[in-house]
Amino acid sequence: MFNISTKSDYGFIVMLELARRYQDGLVSLSDIAKRRKLSSGYLVQILQPLLKAKLVISKEGKGGGYKLARRPKEISVLEIIEALEGKMDLVKCLKRGKECCAGFAACDAKNIWGIIASDVKNMLGKKMLAGLLKKIKN
Repeated sequence: MFNISTKSDYGFIVMLELARRYQDGLVSLSDIAKRRKLSSGYLVQILQPLLKAKLVISKEGKGGGYKLARRPKEISVLEIIEALEGKMDLVKCLKRGKECCAGFAACDAKNIWGIIASDVKNMLGKKMLAGLLKKIKN
């Protein structure tokens, strides 16, 4: 079964919160943690790859906090997942190639999984934070 990790789940919570408050400027980590009832320590860990991927910007010190690096309509679900989890592949052989198993060269399933993975990535690449916000209650 395909599961979204807790890291990605919390990452989406943070990104949706920043998208919801995009016009407010910088948002403190403690405010996000308190509002969403999450651990500040864990959110710091989640924000690091989002900062590295340039999806989020930050400012330290008094009046500091976090903000989306681009408008919510410009950040896709795929970007967030890949920032938090790495390149998205549905099965190991799509990532590891022939070292995955002895039957790799003759495997028809890898081609089907490749097509499905491409479709999933295309769909996630078209889902933007702004569109998701419209589908949820504040």
